[in-house]
Amino acid sequence: MGTSAITVGELSSSSASGGTVKEVLTGPGINGVVPEGIATADQSQFLAGGSTILTVQVKKVNLRDGTVLGVTLDFTPVGSITLSGGQGTMTANLGHFAVSRDQVRVKNADAVILSGGFFQ
Repeated sequence: MGTSAITVGELSSSSASGGTVKEVLTGPGINGVVPEGIATADQSQFLAGGSTILTVQVKKVNLRDGTVLGVTLDFTPVGSITLSGGQGTMTANLGHFAVSRDQVRVKNADAVILSGGFFQ
């Protein structure tokens, strides 16, 4: 399974939060296989001035091994996933940023293959 870690510059948000929130990622089938994914934002350190950690996991992505997928949070690139066996994970440090109604998208070049319904 491919992994990557990236630190993103400080972003702003209008809401403060804590705990962990999830966003289910869905997308259309690729050559007969429907991909799945989940994005998890760990905001447990946010109220104490700490960072939010975003983890995005994908599976059943019917693309060849080594394909690099871009991951965005509200159109801002936050990392990438390199597929191995149709799956992969990435983790990004979002800095002092609380997600609120933000949408994760996973793209292969310009095509969105998975997207979420917004963190809530």
